[in-house]
Amino acid sequence: MKSFIDSFFQLFYPNYCLACNKPIFNNKNILCEECYSQLGFTYFATYVENPLYEKFIGQANIEYAFALCYFYKGGILQHCLHALKYQGRKDVGIYFGKLIGNELINIYPHIDVIIPIPLHPKKEKIRGYNQAEMIAKGINQVLNVPINTNDVLRTKFTETQTKKSKWERYDNLNGVFAIKNTQKFANKHLLIVDDVITTGATTVSLIELFQNIPNVKISVACVGTPDKI
Repeated sequence: MKSFIDSFFQLFYPNYCLACNKPIFNNKNILCEECYSQLGFTYFATYVENPLYEKFIGQANIEYAFALCYFYKGGILQHCLHALKYQGRKDVGIYFGKLIGNELINIYPHIDVIIPIPLHPKKEKIRGYNQAEMIAKGINQVLNVPINTNDVLRTKFTETQTKKSKWERYDNLNGVFAIKNTQKFANKHLLIVDDVITTGATTVSLIELFQNIPNVKISVACVGTPDKI
């Protein structure tokens, strides 16, 4: 009965594609099939030494790096992530998090803790939530791995990274993160999650704090990364 009622309401009250605004008769999707096919999936999960992993070589010691899609300026993914960050669409983060989880579930080894890149409290209050945490929640729903948002903090309010050079980004992020209880992460494999990774400066600045914790392993996952990293 419930499935019949759900189908009835979907027929008369469909969702609309976030990218093209066409009706979608499936309340689990945010994109129509055509827009979904244009997301530009990377398939990085099929090989370890992918372009995003190579970005971290010489900068940070990581196990794996995964980006779900290539990020193009003006593309469908940018439109979706703009809705996530600036239009209150938490569901977009959870949606992409589930897609990431489904890619990683049979590829990555055991993950112990998911750590979304934290926002400064002031910025999180303005936005209402941390977009990386929404992505982490979607991954959690697939992998059933706990999320830690209490022990990794952003202590410095930084300017936007968008128009900064690679080295300006690193300087801007000096001392921006802190860990409250390092022993919680000893002997753990951590998955650091963000929406978009470009130069990797933000991720590296956080990873550096974990480097001296005994037997810690770190992997990285994000929704998007530029096709020319």
